[in-house]
Amino acid sequence: MQKFVDRAGRIWIVDIDNTTLRRVKALTGVHLLEAIDGDLVTRLSTDPLLLGDVLFAICKPQADKQEITDESFGEGLAGNAIDDATGALLEALLNYFPESRRRLLRKAAEKQKLIETRGISAIEKRLDDPNLVDKIVEDLERKLGVPTSSNSSSDLPASSESIQVP
Repeated sequence: MQKFVDRAGRIWIVDIDNTTLRRVKALTGVHLLEAIDGDLVTRLSTDPLLLGDVLFAICKPQADKQEITDESFGEGLAGNAIDDATGALLEALLNYFPESRRRLLRKAAEKQKLIETRGISAIEKRLDDPNLVDKIVEDLERKLGVPTSSNSSSDLPASSESIQVP
């Protein structure tokens, strides 16, 4: 059984069996077995609201015993608790399946992690670009038609002082 601690300090056990699969499907419409050959791993890893709904459905018996509502459960999922909960869910899914399917799910989880890592790296490189602000401002000025210092003064309308009145 896997577990995670939410930001309220509550410990949640994430254990998946057939009853859990049915409960998750009934409460969220999510079929956890799609984690093997669908995009569910990606959706759970990138959508914290979906992750929260699925985790609450998994942990509902524990929440009911502690009289914790869906809303209160969701309030506990923020910051590092989201990463911890995602890891616990993926490990629990791995443990549910027989070894032959675990390999496939593990590959899917590894690919998702690689995609996230490379995506974050690309974003960091872009944010570290010392010319980023200038590029964004120039692009915005161009789109708005704002005259820039590179435009010649002849492009500007004449001031009222330079207009000769007969």
